[in-house]
Amino acid sequence: MLSRSYVKDLRKNIEVVSFKEKISKIRGLVTVELFDAVIKKKVLEAKTENLITSIGYNYFRWAIQDRIIQSSSASKPSFSNVFNQIQLYSSSQIESDDLYPETGNLVGWADQTAYAGSDTLRGSLNVTESNFNFDRYMRMHFVFDWPTNAANGTFQTIIWAYSNPLQFAYNSFSSPDSYPYGLAWDGTNLWLAGGNTQKIYKLNPSTGAVISSFSSPDGYPFGLTWDGTNLWLVGRNTQKIYKLNPSTGAVISSFSSPDSAPYGLGWDGTNLWLAGSNTQKIYKLNPSTGAVISSFSSPDSSPFGLGWDGTNLWLAGGYAHKIYKLNQALYGARTLLASPVTKTSTNTMKIQYDFVFQE
Repeated sequence: MLSRSYVKDLRKNIEVVSFKEKISKIRGLVTVELFDAVIKKKVLEAKTENLITSIGYNYFRWAIQDRIIQSSSASKPSFSNVFNQIQLYSSSQIESDDLYPETGNLVGWADQTAYAGSDTLRGSLNVTESNFNFDRYMRMHFVFDWPTNAANGTFQTIIWAYSNPLQFAYNSFSSPDSYPYGLAWDGTNLWLAGGNTQKIYKLNPSTGAVISSFSSPDGYPFGLTWDGTNLWLVGRNTQKIYKLNPSTGAVISSFSSPDSAPYGLGWDGTNLWLAGSNTQKIYKLNPSTGAVISSFSSPDSSPFGLGWDGTNLWLAGGYAHKIYKLNQALYGARTLLASPVTKTSTNTMKIQYDFVFQE
C-alpha cells in the first residue's frame, strides 16, 4: 500500500508529489509548514510518511508493553532513547534501515522540552498543541516550532534520534599517543598503534587506561588487527606486515606489503585484509605467506583503519587525539521529503509529527 508524499509551495503554486510504501504497523506522519513571519500566512506545506526503523519499532513495542506510554490525553508524550530529538538534515538519501545513514548538514533540531533562546538551530516543543489521543488508533501528536532566527537553510531529511547532532560516538577518551592510528579488539581490550611514541598499547576500553605497551618493530606503526591469538601490524616505514606476540611484542613473522603505502588491516577469521593507499586497492592476503589472494579498488582514495568489538565500531581520531566508541544505530525514524524545503529568516516554521499505532 502506498502513501502520498508532497511539498506544496503556496507562493508559486507548485506541488511536488511522490509515493511511499507503508511498511510498518507503527506509522510516522510528518507535516512541515512555513509561514510568512510578517503576515502570518502559510507559504509552504510538506507532508510525508516516515520510515520507522527496526530499532525504533522494537522500542515502541517495548514501551507500549511496559506501559511507559500513559493512557492519558492530558499528558504530553515523552520518549528517551532513539526518539529523544527531531533533527533536520540536508541529505537527499532515500530512507532505509541502515545503521549509519548519510545525513549531510544539520539545519535544525528540537528535543521534547520547551525552549526560548538564541540558538540558530534549535526549535521548541509546542507543549499546548502536543498531545496523546485515542480515536480509532492510538496516536501521539508532537508539534515543534522554529522562530525566524533558527533552522534557516535547506533540508530534506527528518530524523528522530538520540543525540544532537546525529553523532554515533557515545563514549570517548584521550589517546595515550598524539598520533593514534590502528585499532584492534582482542575480545576484552583495545589495542592501539601509536605513531608518535612508536609503541603498541593495550587499553582498558572503559577508561582508556594503558594496561601495557611495547615498542613497535616499525617506526611508523599503522594498521592493526587481531586474529584471535596474535596481533598483526602494518609498518609504513618498512612497508611490511608483522605478526606479533601480544604479550612481549616479539615479531613471530613478517612479509612485504603488496602496496607501498599500507594503511588499514583486518582479519576475517581466515585471511588478512589490507587497505593500500598507493594503489587505492583492498587486498585479501594469505597470512602465512603474504601472497595476494584477490584485490579490488577502494571507493575512497585514502582508506584508513577501524576496530570492531563484535557490537560497536571504535575510531582513532587523529585530529582530537581521541578514541571513540561508535554506536551502531541511535535513531528510531527517518523520512525523506518529496523535495527540499528552504526556510529563511522571513519564515517561522511548524513541524507536526504523528506516531500512529495500528496494531
